[in-house]
Amino acid sequence: MEEYRAMKETILRAVQENVKGTKEEVEKTVEAVTDAVMDAIAENYRSITEIHCIVAAVRAGERVQIAYADPEDLDFMDPYTVRACW
Repeated sequence: MEEYRAMKETILRAVQENVKGTKEEVEKTVEAVTDAVMDAIAENYRSITEIHCIVAAVRAGERVQIAYADPEDLDFMDPYTVRACW
């Protein structure tokens, strides 16, 4: 979760540094942009720490179940669309 917060703070700073206007306009824009970006990535976001843990488990021979959304998931006949467990 720490990496998620760090990403959010980075987005906040980037918008604040690059948007011009009154304090209120900038704050409103910062909030809108940050919320939009974080909402867009939230469902499928994996931090580098999470990825390292997944890779370590797979290398150790453990079966790893990963929840994810696949836009091509509607094609049930394609066996390469979904890989439920590694």
